[in-house]
Amino acid sequence: MKKLLFVLIIVLLYSNSQAQLFNKFSIAAGPVFGWNIPSFTDLNSELSKAGIEGFGSEGVFATGGGGFIDVPVVKGLRLGGYGYGYSSSKTTEFTNTSRIAEFSYSGGFVSVEYSRKIGKSFDWTIGGMAGIGSSNLKLVNFSNVLKEWNINNFTGDTAVNGNIVSLKSTSFSFVPQAGLGFQAAKFLYFKLNAGYLFTVNSKWKMEDIIEVNNFPSGIKADGFMVNLGLYIGLFVD
Repeated sequence: MKKLLFVLIIVLLYSNSQAQLFNKFSIAAGPVFGWNIPSFTDLNSELSKAGIEGFGSEGVFATGGGGFIDVPVVKGLRLGGYGYGYSSSKTTEFTNTSRIAEFSYSGGFVSVEYSRKIGKSFDWTIGGMAGIGSSNLKLVNFSNVLKEWNINNFTGDTAVNGNIVSLKSTSFSFVPQAGLGFQAAKFLYFKLNAGYLFTVNSKWKMEDIIEVNNFPSGIKADGFMVNLGLYIGLFVD
């Protein structure tokens, strides 16, 4: 009888611990819309030497998408994967020519977060994302004659030349971030995140082939970022 009672107690304790461990399960995916504020100070300094208008400090619109899963065997653990990026350009016109500078960043990340509920519909998270990113800088210088269509501008002895230089750097990217989530409906979840993008760039390359020496180290995608995700999925408390 004592042995049976001991076994029953062990079973009850195990069942209770399992109920606590498997407290929450979620799996969802959807689009992400955000705003990034990179520091363009060093880039603008270089562009000014070529007479190209610099980028503003107000930031740029960013888009992406991804998904996450609340791991049921570890309470509060949320794992995810995301793709995210932005692009911005500036055009400066002269009497006979125009010059364009375009800066873009894109990255793929895995995320690890701790989540905790606030009441019935809200939760907060803290954690980060890490992955591989790509920073791109394109510089274009062309004759304004090219703005009017004429096939002779592109062929033969009367062709008008333009210069296009594409530079690229691959980087390790890391984003510490905190977020606030809202369960709007049974299968719908909104998540607002705020964080800071850090990048460690490799050597910049022209046309992804020729390494460029002495490239300004301050030209990078680092900066504050905020985004809103709209997720559709399965949410079980």
